[in-house]
Amino acid sequence: MKEKKPRVLFINGSSGEGKSYAAIRLQEIMMEIQGINVVENFEAMNCFTPIEYPKKLDQLLHSSKLRKVNILCLHEARQLIRAKNWNSFLTQAISDVNAMSRSVKRICFMIISQFVRDITLEIRYTLDYYITMKRDKSQTKMFISRIWKDDRDLEKPKLRKRKIFGYVVYPNGKRRKIRPNYLIIKKPNKELTELFDTLDTKAKADIIRRKLNRLIDEMQIDLQGENKKIVDMVAFYMAKPDKMLGIGKVVGNQFRLNKDFKSMHDLSKKETEEFVKILESEMTKKGIMEKRNTASYDKPLKDDEMEDYVAETSDADLEDQNADDSLDDDVIEENKTEGE
Repeated sequence: MKEKKPRVLFINGSSGEGKSYAAIRLQEIMMEIQGINVVENFEAMNCFTPIEYPKKLDQLLHSSKLRKVNILCLHEARQLIRAKNWNSFLTQAISDVNAMSRSVKRICFMIISQFVRDITLEIRYTLDYYITMKRDKSQTKMFISRIWKDDRDLEKPKLRKRKIFGYVVYPNGKRRKIRPNYLIIKKPNKELTELFDTLDTKAKADIIRRKLNRLIDEMQIDLQGENKKIVDMVAFYMAKPDKMLGIGKVVGNQFRLNKDFKSMHDLSKKETEEFVKILESEMTKKGIMEKRNTASYDKPLKDDEMEDYVAETSDADLEDQNADDSLDDDVIEENKTEGE
């Protein structure tokens, strides 16, 4: 960063391994080195949901208040959006940072996600560091690798990684090269972790709330649609009592459907029960159920009794009812195919 070169860090690890806290700790160290107050700029440096990303990237690149701030961290939001959308978003986000940071401002871009396959192979070539987090009972370990492209075979270049190395400088000026297997990361200061938890919870809760509201709206629309479908079916059969003879019969004070009715109309058990309930209500209004006396409730309604209802329905009534029939040819054709 001192050389003003853009850097892309990919931080991965299983859920609960300390990926986010590691990113915060790195921010804390890097801001301290540059003499920047990390608490004051913490919210501007961290994107907790994908929808925050465009606005915060634009602020980081162009706001005079954030002129010295050069870190942007994208926290994992896999739980909030579909995996395919998350993968596409990460790929586009890295492309944007690589393009904009080179021409406008050099940025250290931190990405937190469980799997490197969340980004395309082409974009992986732009990664500078690959960090894996692992937590045991007492320590959080950070395994850092430098990413480099092995293009010795130009036809099939490969992406490789190597451990980082550095030098220990002794008081007498001597230096010793070291290549650590991993670094032990301490937890960020309490003020930062509390701030992170507050902002992260608020941002994700807003998205979850919107998703739930949208889901509820969709469910209500579906339920209304299903109810209308059943009501229209009842209206169709009430308007065409001759066809009602083919779907079932009255037994006592109930209408019993034929076994194939449910499959013929592709209805669920709940929809079938709703159909019978509404149909019986309409038949009661028309006086069909009253044709039976209580002593004969255990016997089916005979065909001639049902035909009395057909005969009582005038041609004019049928025309009026057909005018309001919303199923029209679809149901007619379906009944011709399945019933006849």
